[in-house]
Amino acid sequence: EGAAEGTPAAPPSVAPWQTILDEYATADGGFRYAALRANDAHRALLDEYVQAIGAARDRGWSRDAALAFYIDAYNALTVKSVLDLWPVESVMQEDGFFDERTHRVAGRTLTLNGLENDVIRSERFAEPRIHFAVNCASAGCPPLQRQAFTAGNLERLLERATRAFVRRTTRIRGGRARLSQIFEWFAGDFEAAGGVRAFVARYLPDDQAAALRDQDTRLAYTPYDWALNDRP
Repeated sequence: EGAAEGTPAAPPSVAPWQTILDEYATADGGFRYAALRANDAHRALLDEYVQAIGAARDRGWSRDAALAFYIDAYNALTVKSVLDLWPVESVMQEDGFFDERTHRVAGRTLTLNGLENDVIRSERFAEPRIHFAVNCASAGCPPLQRQAFTAGNLERLLERATRAFVRRTTRIRGGRARLSQIFEWFAGDFEAAGGVRAFVARYLPDDQAAALRDQDTRLAYTPYDWALNDRP
């Protein structure tokens, strides 16, 4: 049944995607691609969700409903692309994985880069924590969350994902702070939150936060690990 005339349709149900996450996303942030590829019923479920992503119409959605939809879309389309190209050792070894392969998203044709940079990172959302919610199928990425994003859980999941990633990847010792390369690549996205130092410090224990806020603490960045986040 379609929405009543004049009533905007809600984003598609995340139930199919949640089933996939329950079964194949691992507690350590990996994903069991080969296992999903071998399960015809679950692959059909993923295809059903991908079709719904393309057919959705982003009209009248709340900010949180829209942002949750686009984060889930990015993560699901990344998994689908890895399966389509299987076997994959690293998405960076697959020509055009992010900037040439196209996907239908809410009636638009977008690459993964277009979806991330032109939609998810846009001023419409102005949300730096998305960097810890979208997963690019690589070991250096923030882990793929095992819960689909919705308007209702968006804030909680963004906070949880950000805190976990910052605490896991930040090292401070001897007057130097080593951060994920995400903070080097996307430094501008954190300006509205007071800049990289202030943003990261918010998620650290007090002693580490104070050291990071000290301008004498030098910043360095850990090279990104592009190995596939594959699990058996």
